[in-house]
Amino acid sequence: MSLGPLAFLNPWLLTALLTLPVIYWLLRAVPPRPTQVEFPPTRILLGIEDNEKTAEKTPWWLTLIRLIAAAFVILALADPILNPSQDAALVGDGPVVVFVDNGWASASRWSERAHLIDRVISEAESKGRPVIIAGTAQASKLPSLKIQPPSEARTSAAALLPEPFAPDRGAAVTALETALKAADAKNPSIVWLQDGIDHRSNAADIASQLKALAGNGTFAVLNDDKSLAPIGLSATIGEKGALEARVLSPGGNDRHGTVYAYSARGERLGEAAFHLAAGARSVTVKFDMPLELRNQVARLEIAGERSAGTVSLIDAATQWHRVGLLSGESREEAQPLLAPLYYIEKALKPYSDLAIGNNANLAEGLDAVLKQNVSVLMLADIGTLTGEADKKVDEFVKRGGVLVRFAGPRLEKSGDDLLPVHLRSGGRSLGGALSWSTPQPLAAFDNKSPFEGLAIPSDVTVNRQVLADPAELTHEVEIWARLKDGTPLVTAKKYGNGRLVLFHVTANSDWSNLPMSGLFVEMLRRVSTMGTIGASGSTTGTETQTTSDNNPEINVLPPLKILDGFGNLRSPPPTAEPLKVADLTNASPTFLHPPGYYGQAASPRAFNVLTPKSTLTAFPTLPAEIARMSYGDAESTPLKPPLLAIALALLFADVLAVLILQAGGLRHLFSRSRRPHTGTAALIIGIAALGGLSLALAGAHHAQAQSFQQFDPYSSSAGEPETVRSGDAGKYKTAIDATAKVTLAYIVSGNRETDETSRNGLQGLGRVLQTRTAVEPGEPAAVDITKDEIAFYPIIYWPVMESAEPLADNVIAKIDAYMKEGGLIIFDTRDYGQGGSNNLPLAGKGGSALQRLLSKLDVPPLEPVPENHVVTKSFYLLRSFPGRWDGGQLWVEAIANNDGDTHRARVSDGVTSIMITSNDLAAAWALDERGRPVYPVVPGGEMQREMAFRGGINIVMHALTGNYKADQVHVPALLERLGQ
Repeated sequence: MSLGPLAFLNPWLLTALLTLPVIYWLLRAVPPRPTQVEFPPTRILLGIEDNEKTAEKTPWWLTLIRLIAAAFVILALADPILNPSQDAALVGDGPVVVFVDNGWASASRWSERAHLIDRVISEAESKGRPVIIAGTAQASKLPSLKIQPPSEARTSAAALLPEPFAPDRGAAVTALETALKAADAKNPSIVWLQDGIDHRSNAADIASQLKALAGNGTFAVLNDDKSLAPIGLSATIGEKGALEARVLSPGGNDRHGTVYAYSARGERLGEAAFHLAAGARSVTVKFDMPLELRNQVARLEIAGERSAGTVSLIDAATQWHRVGLLSGESREEAQPLLAPLYYIEKALKPYSDLAIGNNANLAEGLDAVLKQNVSVLMLADIGTLTGEADKKVDEFVKRGGVLVRFAGPRLEKSGDDLLPVHLRSGGRSLGGALSWSTPQPLAAFDNKSPFEGLAIPSDVTVNRQVLADPAELTHEVEIWARLKDGTPLVTAKKYGNGRLVLFHVTANSDWSNLPMSGLFVEMLRRVSTMGTIGASGSTTGTETQTTSDNNPEINVLPPLKILDGFGNLRSPPPTAEPLKVADLTNASPTFLHPPGYYGQAASPRAFNVLTPKSTLTAFPTLPAEIARMSYGDAESTPLKPPLLAIALALLFADVLAVLILQAGGLRHLFSRSRRPHTGTAALIIGIAALGGLSLALAGAHHAQAQSFQQFDPYSSSAGEPETVRSGDAGKYKTAIDATAKVTLAYIVSGNRETDETSRNGLQGLGRVLQTRTAVEPGEPAAVDITKDEIAFYPIIYWPVMESAEPLADNVIAKIDAYMKEGGLIIFDTRDYGQGGSNNLPLAGKGGSALQRLLSKLDVPPLEPVPENHVVTKSFYLLRSFPGRWDGGQLWVEAIANNDGDTHRARVSDGVTSIMITSNDLAAAWALDERGRPVYPVVPGGEMQREMAFRGGINIVMHALTGNYKADQVHVPALLERLGQ
């Protein structure tokens, strides 16, 4: 029975209120029990008479208390419920349908939702109506519903929990329609407990379908409070890799909150407050933390919101990785599009923190890069890693780093053990040996490649590549990319805990146009997340550590840990299925693929409810004829407990009143005087001595003593800066002398005659330069290659001794840096007159002196000086470069031919970094103090000496002016543009 805002589940018990008059009559008719007073004999003797009398009837106020208590007991037994709105929502005699949105958006207020479901079931039970519990996020492929009595419906409702994915309301409506038809149930009362979000933009259609199913029954929709509208969260990468949290809302009222960042072990690493203005759909907040700490974040979570949608798991794809870049060639600031690292920098800069080795000394540059705790190291055309550099890179990869190498002329010529596969000598190019008739496009990536799923542009082609030795393509070598003809383009191999990766083309546009494509960006982005060395330098390995695996053998990722509806990580249910790597960015969570971590325990991939592209749409406004419910007014409040409590309190008051009356009344009860118990307490507070004052004074005195010691001119360390400064002054004087004029240098060999010849030769060349050109060289400098700095000298003449031994690693690094910075070294074997050949002294396995000397140096590809080389026309027009001997070949760094072939190493401003000859140039240039030749030249005599001087002048001018002579071919076009 319902009386306005009040309903009774057992209204027939209200008839007991008719017995209240009978109770009143009984209470008035039966007086209280007389008071018993014991009279000892002494009292009779004293003649004491008790003037107090016992009343014949119960006092009116006591009767009133008992009547009220009886009335409350009767009302409580009638089970009254305060529930004004459900009467209108549940009118009818058909089944009661509880249509519940139990997706991720319902989790934050699930307790209120569960309580409302229970009250609806109770209302249906009071009316004897069956119930259907219909969850819209069903954890099964074919959701089925059934009509149940209220007692069983409570069990079904208790088993209903929020799911970590969006609801499928359409499938739930279909299942409901099937259940109603199977039971031939008509005119149901449907209550839709919606979650405030229009997930698939079909909420209005769902409401129309439910209203049609209700027929003549009722249909009501939960009208949720906008101030508590569901919100979501996704992690994003901001400028310079800053970790950002994007808080999403369907556009409710003003909201404030905090986003916490947690590590894989549950440690709180940071927090960021957010403010969602009224009607705002999203807001982005930034976490200000160092990269080392930022890369330990495994989870973002909105405080106080228990929902899978308010949790964003982070893996390596979201982390900001630090990638080290090094090149085997000098950086060309004037021609950035041709620089070896240009396209790599452009591809990785939006997604990674780049540590670029700008030091031309490979060992020092590598050391500086590795100290920045990079997880991926990329090397562009570095042919051979030797000495300390090789050891450091080897240790880096074994600890879990990824070494990515790009091919080039240096790598085409040689290699080392830090390659995934051995290479064939030479290469494959368009129009050359082992050539293609047309440029080769890329083949589709197979399912074992980390690039699987990337679209390959049709215009990406390859003109040249280094070839893998087919005999070395074992099962350990992974082929991530191929050309159309099956030739490996990207190979990889596991090495320790890390991986070796080789791109068989250059990192710039010399050999292919791949670096200029968007495909190159996506390929490098995936490779850059493979390192298992964190930014802190430690190797990751916790169960939920968010490092990427990208193992080409694991492209179908099994579920590892999944999020439940409340945002807690749990073991995956039996219904969870593996997820393809290619679907991580496009798929939406379902009961088959719930959100969580997928893949291997050491390298999971995150699959979240919301992504940076997600938006939340508010639930639409429904027609006015649809009834509304809300948590506030729809909540049923049972009145039985408070009524029974009031009745019990009145009965207790009745008992207390009877006891007082039996004791002789209130006046008698309080007639005796009682002395108050008083007590005193004393609190003694002791004051401690202020020893901290003396400690502070002692600390101040100590600091003052330190300040005086710091500026003490008589301390033992005061003279040290002067000593260092004195040593630096000597070096500084040497630098001034070397750079005040053009200074030609020669390497001290240890043989007095050879060193004297080198000095006289460079002096003689300097005299000729001063006479014929604008160059005024200073005195030649003798250089000890193991100790002296060589960066001051544009040209170094190096006579190669037969007793030459391999150079130390630090010396090799110094020479390599000098050559990459634009310096020129002339290696002169001086042996043509003693039977030396024209073949390249570095070729073959004869163990020549030059081979021993430069066995560890990353020498670029060499070729006999071509007729169109800049050095042949930098001052004189020459065809040969004789010295004391004529006939030996001059070898220079290979350059591009006019036909477009790019088999070359990039050189700084067109200057070759190395020359090798056997003609003994210094002996031909050598002049005594009077300007007379020291050594004879054969077989051409003085004309040959003249040609030797001219060759020397050309070499010096080539080193000083670079490729400006080659640019003279463009003078007519430049003059035409200038209108001259």
